[in-house]
This record gives sequence, C-alpha cells and structure tokens, in this order.
Amino acid sequence: MFHDGSERLNARRARRWRPLIAAVAIGAFTASVVSCSDREETEVPDVAALAGPLADQELIWEACDFSSDGPPIPGADTANVKCATVKVPRDWLNPDPEVTWDVRISQAQNINPSDPDYHTTVIAHPGGPYASGLSYSTAVQMYTPELRSTTNYVSFDQRGLGQSSHAECTYEYDPAGGPSAAAKAIGEACSKDADVATMTTEQAAYDMDFIRHLLGLDKVTYMGYSYGTWLGAWYGSLFSDNIERMVLDSATDSTQKSIQALYNAAHEGRDRQFRLHMINWISRNDEVFGLGTDPEAIWKRYFAATSTPEKSLAAQYAWNAVNGPAAFSNPIGYRAVGSLVAGIIAEGEAPSKPVVPAESAARVVDQTELTDEQRAAAHKRLALLAAPHKSKPGEPIRGKYDYVIEFTACTDGQWTQGLDYWEDFHKRTAPLAPLSEQFGLLVTPTCAFWPTESKMPTQDDSFPETIVLQSELDSMTPFEQGWAAGTGLPNTSLIAVDNESVHGVFPYGTEEVDRPVIDFLLGGDRPAQTIVAAGKPLPLEQSTYESWTPLDENAEHGTEAPLFTDPTIPAETGVVREPRS
Repeated sequence: MFHDGSERLNARRARRWRPLIAAVAIGAFTASVVSCSDREETEVPDVAALAGPLADQELIWEACDFSSDGPPIPGADTANVKCATVKVPRDWLNPDPEVTWDVRISQAQNINPSDPDYHTTVIAHPGGPYASGLSYSTAVQMYTPELRSTTNYVSFDQRGLGQSSHAECTYEYDPAGGPSAAAKAIGEACSKDADVATMTTEQAAYDMDFIRHLLGLDKVTYMGYSYGTWLGAWYGSLFSDNIERMVLDSATDSTQKSIQALYNAAHEGRDRQFRLHMINWISRNDEVFGLGTDPEAIWKRYFAATSTPEKSLAAQYAWNAVNGPAAFSNPIGYRAVGSLVAGIIAEGEAPSKPVVPAESAARVVDQTELTDEQRAAAHKRLALLAAPHKSKPGEPIRGKYDYVIEFTACTDGQWTQGLDYWEDFHKRTAPLAPLSEQFGLLVTPTCAFWPTESKMPTQDDSFPETIVLQSELDSMTPFEQGWAAGTGLPNTSLIAVDNESVHGVFPYGTEEVDRPVIDFLLGGDRPAQTIVAAGKPLPLEQSTYESWTPLDENAEHGTEAPLFTDPTIPAETGVVREPRS
C-alpha cells in the first residue's frame, strides 16, 4: 500500500516513521449522514447535492507548476496537461460550502468527452500518500499509449499534500517517557484535531467523485498503485455506479476493516525479499560480489557482521545513506545493493576495533557501487542521519505533525490500541524479520494511540469490474495482501507475477501481463480466471530463477515460505528471455 521505500527510512529521525490509522464515518446520502459501521444499504452518495453551491463552480485551467516533490517521470509528455484548483467541502460527512479545502488537479486531455470517439477518463493515484500526485496523469498516459487517442487522464494532490490544502496538529512529550512517548503524544493529539480528522481515505474518495462531477462525466476509470489500491477499494465501495472499471496494482488487502494487517505483514515481506530474492541473486553473481554461492551462508555472514548494536546501526545508516531500500521497490537497484551488502559484511568482519557507526557507514558508502554524484549525496544523507538530537535531557519536545500517510492510515479503521500488543508483536516479529528490526522499523505505531470507530466499507456485488496485479516477492504490499484482494474482492481477477519483486507492476513489458490490462481498459472483459505470469530476469541475468516455490494455477504456494531455497533452479512459470533493462 503505502510506499515503504527509502523516503520513510531517510526521514525517520525527523518524523519518527510509523504506520497509522483512525477515525471516519462513511458517507452522506443526499440529505443524510450514515457511519461506515452502520451503513447497510448500497446507495451511492450524491456529491453534487452534498456540495451545494460548490457543485456549480467552474474549473479554471492553467499551466501546471509541478514541484520537485512529485515531478513528471522521465519521458512523460506534459504538452497536453493543464491544472486547476477544486474547492471541496472540508468534511463531506458534514458539508458546509463555506468551510472548504483546496484540491489541486491535473488533466491530460486528448479528446473532448462529447466526441463520439471518446472512451473514458482515467483517474490515477500513485500511492503513498506522502508525495505530490499532481503529475501522475502524465505517467499513466505514457503507460497506456493504446488508449491515449480516446482517453483523458486525471490525477491530483490528495488533501494534505503538494498544492492542496494541508492540516497539522501540535504535540508535546517527555523523552523520559520511553521509546513510545512520541507515538503516544502524536496519536493522542492528532486524533482530536478537527482538521486532521478530514485527512482520510474516505474524504479523498469523495473528492475524486466530485472531480468526476465537475468534469461533467457520468463514469470514470480508476487506476491506483499501492496505497492507491486501498483508496480504490473505498472509492469502488462508495461510488460503484460512477466507475466503469478499476485496475489496482500492488494491492493492500482491502477485504480487511483496517490497514493494520498490511503494516504487520510488511516486516516479514521485506525480509522475505531480502532472504529469498536479493541474496539468491547475489549468490548467483559471485563473480561480481565475491560472497560465495550459498545464500544461507551469505545471510548468516551478513547478520554475524552486524550482530552488535554499533555494527547494526552502522548498517542501518549505510542502507539509508545510499538509498538502498529503494531496491525493495524495483530490482533495478539490486546491483548497488549487492555491493552494499558486500561492503557491510567486509566492514563487519574487519579486525576488531571500536566501532563508530557513522564512520563505519562512511567506509561502506565508499565501497558501494555508486556514481560520484550518488556518493556525494549519500555522504550528505549520512551526516543528517548521524546528527545528534538537539533536545536536552529533561526538556519536553514540542512539534507539529503533518504526515499524511499516518493521518490516512489512522483515520481509516481501528488498530490494536495500547502498548502490550505491540511489544509482544515486535518480540515475535524480530526473529522472523531481522532486517526490518535492523532498519529500526519495529516501533510502536502512532495508530496504537488513535481510537476510531471507522472501518473499510463492505464490498458487495455492485463493486466495479476490477483487475488486481501483484508480484510474488513484493515487500511493501506482500503477496498475501494482493492475493487476498485479487481473489476476495467481488468482480475481481488477479494477475500474479511469479519470481518478481517489483512494487508497481504495470506496465511490466510482457504481453502476458500487460495485454489483459490494456484489453480490459479498452472495454474488454476482465480475465475469467487468475493469470500466473512469468517474471523477468534480474539484472546481470538472461534467465529467471525460482525464488520461493512455484505458484499454482490459483496463484497459491501451498506451503509456508521456506527460509532458504536453491538459487539455481530455473523458474517453472514460463520463460521471459529478454534481460531486465
């Protein structure tokens, strides 16, 4: 769901990275407001009636000013893109046309909706939500050239991000209160803030349908990645009549009532990719990395080399400094990670001497395969990571919090509250996810102190026709999450990519994966059954190898994930011979 890459890790000292989730009720239907937990009927909310005079606003299209927070991806065409600001009710559950937020939108327009050749408008969401999504319309336009002549594309800065309206809450805590003091203070303060209470996935779903209304469209198509699949499930549950079809890529298990299950699963998912995919690949490329051909031996050497607190912290610094966690999203980064792992092992196995984590990490950075520009940036990040805290002992820490990824997570459904569960969970998880523990991610979430009565609305037979895409070794939305969505949501088919770890599958570059999606977006039927597609070779390789155990025709493994596998077994699911670029 939520992109769990290097941005979160690099910002952790400043923002205390944690998952979250909390309060919201579900929608108002024309004149009434009904909470998520109480809603039994499947009426579609009338956003025009709820918005009152705001429903008649005229969009003023102008040149877009894309920020560095979410610039267009390389190669994306921005020539046909304009931006506008939409006034939305601040709280769709208690709308007041005088109390509003701004939502900044972009549209890549290729055809007038009144043209007989017009097909659809795609509303796209890149996930997170932690960065601007304003330019994402240009990315999906580039991903779908077969649709472009008959299709328009829309994306937006979700409320709380980019050029849309922001909210924040103030908090204060005593560091002497222990490692969870900050989470407790933030959760308790933010859960009571009226503006933060409107920074929810439910409200974002209403915003999207209001964008549809203002564009004069009866129906739209939705494409969401990662967290965008969670948002898509809310949107599809609330506004099914207004959606032609959906593509949910790298999916959260939106059959759950809160997103806690995703965050809980991501720790083991991260270590599973590291253990079965990354290290298997490193072992097959011994001539490059010099760590031998036995993945279990490499894994044991790595954790032996980082077994002391000082060495473990040095490894955490090095991973974050070189942006190594980004490789968990895309194996294009595996080559740098291979040299990083080799450097951490070499540093940890060096003759014994007092370890200064920042100095040790700097030596690893210098051994990692990076360009000069990347190495200079890595040393700058390392200096920030290792900078001492500015607070003085006994001095309360005060701050402002505006981390929208946590606002949405904590306002979308109830997490287990209090410390006891989380202390036990982390104790049980640490042996199963030692890399996640080393990264400092086994921390009590802010959502543990954020009570709510909200929950994901129940999906019924009115849910839009949907395709879910999921890669087998994805760590951010682990396979079990995407499988549950792809097989558990109504009117939904699953495309599972075996022996692949990329987060954000489409466009994948193979006919087996991309053609069913393109045909579906063009108006064709969704696949009648689960598709298990072949994964592409990893960098430096011409063939694909089995990383886990083969997926059967239902995209099931049949057994628990093994600790280690033979890295030299060729993949059983098809063959894709073109090397990964």
